[in-house]
Amino acid sequence: MRDRPRTPLLLLLGAACFALPAVAQTPTSTLNLTVIVTNAIAQPPQPVKAAHVSLTHLISAQLAVDAQGPTNPRGEAQLLISQSAARNGDLRIVISGAGNLVIYEPADGQLPGLKSPIRIVLLPKGSLALLGPAQIQAYLRRLLLQVNNLQNQVSSLKTASTQGQGQQQYLTTALADFAQATGLSHDQVDQQVAIWAQNIKLQAARATTAEQKALAAFALKDYATAAEDYKQAADATREQINDHEAAAAEHEKARENEVAAALDDLRQLINQSQSSAGADQLSLKFHDATQVLESAFDTASAEYKKHPDDQEFHELLWQAIWAAANARWLEGEVAPAAQSLPLLSQSASDFDLLAHEYAAQGDRDTAAVAYDGLAMALEDEGERADGEKANALLDQAVQAFRSALRVLTEDEMPKQWAATQNGLGTVLMDEGRRVGGDAAIHLLNQAVQAFRNALQVRTKTDMPEDWAMSQCNLGAALSEEGDIAAANKAAPLFDQAVLAFRSALQVFTKADSPQYWAATQNNLGITLKNKGELAPANQAVPLFDQAVRAFRSALEVRTKADLPQDWAATQSSLATALEDQGERAGGDKAIALLDQAVQALRRALEVDTKADLPQDWAMTQSNIGIALEAEAERAGKDKAPALLDQAVHAYRSALEVRTRADLPQDWAHTQDSLGAVLAYEGQNAGGDKAIDLLQQAVQAYDNALQVFTKLGFPSDWAMTMRGLAVAHEELGDSASADAESKAADEVDPQ
Repeated sequence: MRDRPRTPLLLLLGAACFALPAVAQTPTSTLNLTVIVTNAIAQPPQPVKAAHVSLTHLISAQLAVDAQGPTNPRGEAQLLISQSAARNGDLRIVISGAGNLVIYEPADGQLPGLKSPIRIVLLPKGSLALLGPAQIQAYLRRLLLQVNNLQNQVSSLKTASTQGQGQQQYLTTALADFAQATGLSHDQVDQQVAIWAQNIKLQAARATTAEQKALAAFALKDYATAAEDYKQAADATREQINDHEAAAAEHEKARENEVAAALDDLRQLINQSQSSAGADQLSLKFHDATQVLESAFDTASAEYKKHPDDQEFHELLWQAIWAAANARWLEGEVAPAAQSLPLLSQSASDFDLLAHEYAAQGDRDTAAVAYDGLAMALEDEGERADGEKANALLDQAVQAFRSALRVLTEDEMPKQWAATQNGLGTVLMDEGRRVGGDAAIHLLNQAVQAFRNALQVRTKTDMPEDWAMSQCNLGAALSEEGDIAAANKAAPLFDQAVLAFRSALQVFTKADSPQYWAATQNNLGITLKNKGELAPANQAVPLFDQAVRAFRSALEVRTKADLPQDWAATQSSLATALEDQGERAGGDKAIALLDQAVQALRRALEVDTKADLPQDWAMTQSNIGIALEAEAERAGKDKAPALLDQAVHAYRSALEVRTRADLPQDWAHTQDSLGAVLAYEGQNAGGDKAIDLLQQAVQAYDNALQVFTKLGFPSDWAMTMRGLAVAHEELGDSASADAESKAADEVDPQ
């Protein structure tokens, strides 16, 4: 077979989230807080003893501080927290070790401020009071803030289509988690949230706030309305900021209070803007999300300029920069190349600035997260760039991940360390795909090691989904390495890859994780097919059978209606496995398998159109030519000419896109393939038709040799020269036979 491109394996990306810090972590004085935990179901209410109390950040869910010990017999625990964290309003109380009790008040455990003592009221799981209006509103507010900052932990394939589908399902999944946490049924939660949202809509003419309206629209999955309501809330708050500033100018004596109010409003504006952006992202309106967060940054920047010496305004400015960087990264991932490159470049610049800022402050943890953000933006930018620029960007992404790992340790932040190792492995794989020879093997070896490092923390028991993702990525790296390794080293690499994919499928089931299951089945099929191509005949056939089954399994989820591009890619992969089966079979079975391969490729063309995906269309046309030629070689003389004509047509179609100017190597490969099929067709024809076909074959080979020079492409040059020599020889024989036939006709017209 000629010019059948290697099918790239998909990497599964976990929630590549860049936790948005509420404020910069600068050395400040600390605040000693008393927390009192009470069981309200008891009569009279009783203190909860031996419970564990902690504070987490509302947006990132990262730990802020643990209590100094469990609650005492009076239900009290002590928390020691910085004044800066106490001021920012981004904290949430978490209680564990309290048996079947969960937090009722404050709603969702959210703490807008910290005034000691903090009283926490618990109720048993399953209490309907846990679905009160205040609890629903607080929970929805937290969800929207976390959506915007990519903390939803909804992992996605790195494709725009699956990203969108994952986000659209986010609210449903989150409410299911809410039901599990409160011990209520999913139906109860859905019903109460719907009732609450409808009540808010009915009360809209009264004292309902804009934020409540937005949360109600969010609960009803009317994301566009939610985004618009939040924009209106942000606009109103922006006017309040201006009013506060005007009042401060007129009443100098009250300036301190007015500035404090402006600071609170700015914090609220940023949160509202993030909520609006989260709703926009759920509606797949990524550009709108970027715009609303850029507007919030403009306001934060303007306010900071008015108060350049105020640390809190400075901290909020950095929060706004981070939010805008996230939004640009998300938009850049799904936007067309011309629009995505500047977005990703700006996002990378923002994260670079943030990383250096937090590193200079000594905040190692936040600096590491910013380095991760920088690396992801650079990787996406590199994937969309060309040539040396792409390689340079990917190398910068590797260095950014390594910078993160210099400040992260496995002991102190094991989950973040493992996520960074996983990210490092993916970019090393991307870089390895763009180079060849020993350099590629070296990069892929490093990728394998990075994924194995991640698996030291991501265990099947403690982090099953992350474990499965890293197993799948490990399999992809091993399979890629097997593709380019020497034949004697490839088989064990493929075996390890198959083992990793099958391990991932222990967690990624069709029922629970259909898209991940399908992607892993697709990767497994590619690896089994590639292993079969190197195996002896008696071992190859069962491997191809397994590959075909894996691709057909993937197509149970990757349908044309739901995932058209994934469907087309798997159809193309299925075709190559069927072709491999056909080439090793005999008789009618071989012809049937090759015909199935052609049909699978033609199905792929329903999505890979010349107008929308010209290079994929051309590659598929070329593969159709290969499969038709193989089928013709096994068909009878009555069917072979028609199959060869179709193969010629497929190659000539591919050359409409694969031009020498734009894609010289692809053009040369296709010319070589065209020459081979024309020569084969000419060998089986007679008279003038044979001569004409062989002359076309010679011309196609000559075209290929314009690119395949002896110096630049020695192996391709040698193969094309052999084909050209055979075509010339056949042409000479056909010309002599034709001349003899004509001479005989002149002597004996009868």
